[in-house]
Amino acid sequence: MLVFRKVLRVSKRHSCDMVIATRLTFKLCCFEELVHDCLVNKVPFPALETFEDRKAFPKRYFLFFDLFVRAGRHNRVLWKKAIRDNKGQNNMRFGPAIFEAHVRTTVRENYFKWIFQQLSDIHEVEDKDVDEFQMEYDENVYTDLPRTLVCSHKELTKFPFKNYEIDYGEETSGTKRIGREEVHTEEDDNDSYCSANSVDPTDQSANTASKKGDQGSDEKKFLLIYKNANNNRFNEIREKQWKELKSIIEKNRDQYKDILVSLKSTIKKIREVKKQLPEADPMYKAAIAEAKKDLRLFKDPYEESIDAPMRKKRRRSVENQTRFSDSKVTFFSKANEEMKQEERKGLRKSWETLYKEIWNKHILLPKNPVIDIPIPQVNSIIRDMEMDVNQLLADCAGMVEEV
Repeated sequence: MLVFRKVLRVSKRHSCDMVIATRLTFKLCCFEELVHDCLVNKVPFPALETFEDRKAFPKRYFLFFDLFVRAGRHNRVLWKKAIRDNKGQNNMRFGPAIFEAHVRTTVRENYFKWIFQQLSDIHEVEDKDVDEFQMEYDENVYTDLPRTLVCSHKELTKFPFKNYEIDYGEETSGTKRIGREEVHTEEDDNDSYCSANSVDPTDQSANTASKKGDQGSDEKKFLLIYKNANNNRFNEIREKQWKELKSIIEKNRDQYKDILVSLKSTIKKIREVKKQLPEADPMYKAAIAEAKKDLRLFKDPYEESIDAPMRKKRRRSVENQTRFSDSKVTFFSKANEEMKQEERKGLRKSWETLYKEIWNKHILLPKNPVIDIPIPQVNSIIRDMEMDVNQLLADCAGMVEEV
């Protein structure tokens, strides 16, 4: 019995590690895909801090939530069910607060590693692409920050940014309208979505304010601001978020100064190693390991100080358990506490409600038939067309005989 319990504990631990590794792989694929898309579309890669504040940068957080949180959830069926069940009017959640904190910690931990991993791939990325790769941390980018960024480019985000902005506040005129709703069916499990370049799907003339006395109308929540209903507020929000985006990049780029200076040179050096050495070569593995070690963001002070006193060695990890740095544990604890506070205030639930609304009303394509005509009428039209064609052929045959 004791042996069985020990084997059971080990098997559970290994299965847990397998799930974590699988989720990490999914997030890595999404991250590398984003790096590739930014390269192709000549858009600077987003700064790390802009993924971590849904109130200040809701369009950027929409990309983070739709890309990394969904990949980390690792259950497409439940994710789609939460979006599509009753057209989003349901109480299904996308995950607990601690899960979202885990995703945020994982992305921060591997931010520069994943960029390095994609750009050092000699089979998918060319040398000129490495030189052309830009980040929002680059001095020539953040000093003159472009208006078209990763959260406002039709090929990089599903959010319909041309017609809508997201704001956190009280519901007022122009934040909610009555218009035509598309009919979506749930039989097709494919994620069909329209371009962010599409036009406003709601009736342009329906610029009515929300009904007074709606439940929760006096509470702050995430709202969609319609450009054609409240153009002034739409432009104010866009300008404010652009300025705050520039400010937070300038504020935080100095802490990555050493990494940013050596990032491209390290990538080019590893690309040369990959061209000359096989993957099984020990020198090949050592070079990549050393490069990734220098790109870590969670470093404890005593690891970098040569003159620091020797610390007591930690117990060796056993049974495939991971040893975390103190700075990573501290960051995760802080992120988890922030998520819990947002959950208590209803901020996370409000965000998820808006996320469902955006998907159902502005992203999913209607699954209605192209010809919205009853079948008997269609058959009648086809018969009339056949009769016309037959009569035309008969007339042509008569003309040929006369000639």
